[in-house]
Amino acid sequence: MAQPGGADAARIASIAISDFRAFPALAPAAIPLDGKNLLAWGENGSGKSSIYRALRGLFSVEALDISPMRNVFSNPAEPSVKATLTDKTELHWSALRHPTANVLDTARRSAFLSHTRLIEMNTGRTANDAPNLFTVAVEKLLADYEAAVTGGLRRTVGELWAEVNTALERRVPYSKGTRRPPDFAKKVKDACDQFNEGMNQALAALEAHAKSILRKLLDVFQPDALELVGFTFFGVTYDEEARELGNQTLTASVKFRDHALLAPPNFLNEARLSALAIATYLAGRLACVPGNDKALKLLVIDDMLISLDYSHRRPVLDVIAELFRGWQIILLTHDRFWFELAREQLSGEPWKAIEIYEKLDADGLLRPVIWESQDDLVAETLKQAGRFLDNNHPAAAANYARTACELTLRRYCRNHNIPFGYTDDPQKIKLEDLLRKGEAHANGNAGREAAFKGLKKYKKLILNPLSHNPTQPIVKADVAAAIGAVEELVKACRK
Repeated sequence: MAQPGGADAARIASIAISDFRAFPALAPAAIPLDGKNLLAWGENGSGKSSIYRALRGLFSVEALDISPMRNVFSNPAEPSVKATLTDKTELHWSALRHPTANVLDTARRSAFLSHTRLIEMNTGRTANDAPNLFTVAVEKLLADYEAAVTGGLRRTVGELWAEVNTALERRVPYSKGTRRPPDFAKKVKDACDQFNEGMNQALAALEAHAKSILRKLLDVFQPDALELVGFTFFGVTYDEEARELGNQTLTASVKFRDHALLAPPNFLNEARLSALAIATYLAGRLACVPGNDKALKLLVIDDMLISLDYSHRRPVLDVIAELFRGWQIILLTHDRFWFELAREQLSGEPWKAIEIYEKLDADGLLRPVIWESQDDLVAETLKQAGRFLDNNHPAAAANYARTACELTLRRYCRNHNIPFGYTDDPQKIKLEDLLRKGEAHANGNAGREAAFKGLKKYKKLILNPLSHNPTQPIVKADVAAAIGAVEELVKACRK
């Protein structure tokens, strides 16, 4: 594996999962990445989250036991997770071993984020309490942040916190057993002071990144009223009388318009809460990992965006693509519409796309099946339209032709910085608006003008989703002509 600061970082070339959760030995997962990022869609229960758990377990700082995650229908089960890197290194996790030493650097730099993690970051002790981020910060979020402390030493937040706990547990022997040494309180307080010094440096870096990311996530159509003021941390103290630590508290200070929110979960909607948690978590990774770090870094996200409305999901993709260049990114989702949107938006990046389905085997058990999407999304959609037409399903073919047309127009508008509306409901998509804006921009280009003109004659008859009434027959020849018109539009818009 490439070391930090190396010229080229090895990336994951393939993932093999067998006898692990949803993937039995009879139907193992073989996922080719070829060093690229991965976008995966799977129905709930198809094995999507098993991929997330497999990667999180393999790239762990601790040697986790794989046995509890075996496939329960295999007997005997031999759970196995293997990642092969582009430099041919094999990282294998099984009941016999865990490649802890070989994955340690990557594990410390990587981020695994799911919707469950967002909920944890947005949950206070009670509904009227602000979520306390202290534990997640010192154990995960900022654990790897390297601070310069008194004496010129460099320590990570995780190491400084471990030194506090070591000082707190320090004992010396005496005739009747062990006891706290005379300098016990001083050593604990000194450790707390160093920890607080490092933690404040980490929080300054976290705050700068989080504020910037939150604005990118929320200010979609206009500036949003939610503002991250900062993070409140008063510093850990030691109470000599109670012989315990105090002030193990870290909260996000936020306001909505001019109103300070003492308990954000009690006031904000789920989309804003999720945006705040996403911004905080991603900021933590950016604060801890130097931008020039060349080692393998993973950003693995499993259904993190389900609590965001669709208009705020696109900015998450923009943030990931912009701020996590050099990371190998794996996005997992059960949302088919968002999968297609993301696949189209990320079409210019080094991405691979897979789809995970379930099928019944000869024993009547459901087995995951992984299908790799090879073609450009528009080309693939047009191929499917042609297949439906060949099988005498003109209405379905017309729907796919319309989808290909819409994807082409959206891509054209985005590539030429033409603003257009966005909705998660395909019935509300105004294809006419996309056509009008695209046609206006194409004015003066003979090829594009001809393609738009050729398409317009089929707009009302074929490409209007409201026209697909099963009681009104659709002529196969008209659909074939419409598919041809869309194909011409695709060619013209690529030039």
